[in-house]
Amino acid sequence: MKKYKLAAALAACVMVVSQLAVPNVAAAGDTIDSVQIKKYLVIKKNVTSPTVSFTYTLASGTAIPATDTTHEIKAGPDGAVFASTGGTSMTVVFAPDDALTPESSAPSGSTIQFATADTSDEAYVEKDITVDLSGVTFPAAGIYRYIITEQTPEATGITYDSVNKRYIDVFVHKYDQGEDDKYVAYTAIVKLNDGAPDTEGKADAATKSTGFTNRYATDNLSFSKEVTGNQSSFNQYFKFTVKLTGSLSTVSGDTHVKLGGVFDAKPAESMATVYDGDVMARANSIETFDDEGESIYTKRSYVTLSQLIEGKDFYLKGGQSISLTGLPTGMGYVVTEVEEDYTPSVEVTGDEDCSKNENSVTDSALTQNTNLAFINERSGIIPATGVAAAFALPVAVLLAGIAGIVLLVLKRLKGSNDNAAEGN
Repeated sequence: MKKYKLAAALAACVMVVSQLAVPNVAAAGDTIDSVQIKKYLVIKKNVTSPTVSFTYTLASGTAIPATDTTHEIKAGPDGAVFASTGGTSMTVVFAPDDALTPESSAPSGSTIQFATADTSDEAYVEKDITVDLSGVTFPAAGIYRYIITEQTPEATGITYDSVNKRYIDVFVHKYDQGEDDKYVAYTAIVKLNDGAPDTEGKADAATKSTGFTNRYATDNLSFSKEVTGNQSSFNQYFKFTVKLTGSLSTVSGDTHVKLGGVFDAKPAESMATVYDGDVMARANSIETFDDEGESIYTKRSYVTLSQLIEGKDFYLKGGQSISLTGLPTGMGYVVTEVEEDYTPSVEVTGDEDCSKNENSVTDSALTQNTNLAFINERSGIIPATGVAAAFALPVAVLLAGIAGIVLLVLKRLKGSNDNAAEGN
């Protein structure tokens, strides 16, 4: 009698749980041989996915006896593995070319944890974590538990899920196959905690989960060049070096940081610029070659974290700028302008908890979007009337001399005429 009550209770539990089960899990009445949960990486809009990996382990859950109000939980039998590896460990890898899904397109019922309530400022990358149950032999009807655990090493810019385990409860029933008893999984539910379903077959929707969520926190850094003064050269290029400081931890140096702003792919050489044109072009651009071996320069669209850690050069002239979108929050930086024959200064907007001098800014940890405005000024005194005054006296003397000569000539001419008239 108790056996039939248990079967009936489990059937009711399956029917209710199937209402709450995560997407991609079979509904009651269909047998399942796998359970799929998701791995989400949430990033800010317009930021590229970092190169980063997350490792997971799979294990049987701990058996929990039944109570007056909850069902018994059995430890999952051996044989459950990750589909991607065939073992009880797997790694999920994210890369810059991963497709992004806007936050506004997240499916209904998903438990993705976004940083803000604004549905237009974030996006996410989605990966599958599939548990293969096809190799499991279930000995009897009941609820069997497996646990997936996410490893949480330190990683710059990565915010981990507050709960690093997911509990998979697999509901197993007898499968009518003639005389031989066979027990198969009919449905499963993924939960945030280790609580057992109650005897009425209800499951708390608040504990349901569609997967793990990590956020990649980033900030943007930009800097601009301005020249002022009546003796400034507006065609002169200035050299800047950006160097990130701090540890990348498990975030790979291959991570892309978007490069934007207003700058030239091939800065032109001039008498005022002391840098070689090809050197400047290779800093600002990617160099390729045409069929005849001639260089083609295309403006960079990104730089890697490794390049920025080593120190990346850029060349700007007055009115130009560089923007770096997607730096891991918490990394430090130093931006330095090579000193020229100007009076330099710099203004910081955003994260002002930094140190600066006339031609550089240093911040131990970038915590918000920040702009650095580098200004070079060079002026000289040019008197408004100096040139006219310098020539005034010589011109007056010259004019006076010419006038005297003219008068003398006229006087002699008049004397000659008078003498000629007397002789007649």
